Amino acid sequence: MANKKYVTTNIENGLDYRSIAEIMTRTGDKMNHSTVRNIITRGFCKVVKGISDDYDLKYSDQKIKEIAQSPDFQESIIQIMKGK
Repeated sequence: MANKKYVTTNIENGLDYRSIAEIMTRTGDKMNHSTVRNIITRGFCKVVKGISDDYDLKYSDQKIKEIAQSPDFQESIIQIMKGK
């Protein structure tokens, strides 16, 4: 069985969804890891949708979500945002 790759907020000292939820809750925004995951997924879905529209690709909502949840896709976007 292949190891599942989990997304973190960055490579050096990344936080997983549960850690983010704990920080948010401590600072006054009650949150659980599922909510954090859903918020991040929605954000990346918007990125995928924008890119697919720019290239006139007709991805289904399910395909867009699949791409958005891909750790490799998310890491690529993070690297672009960091200017690498």
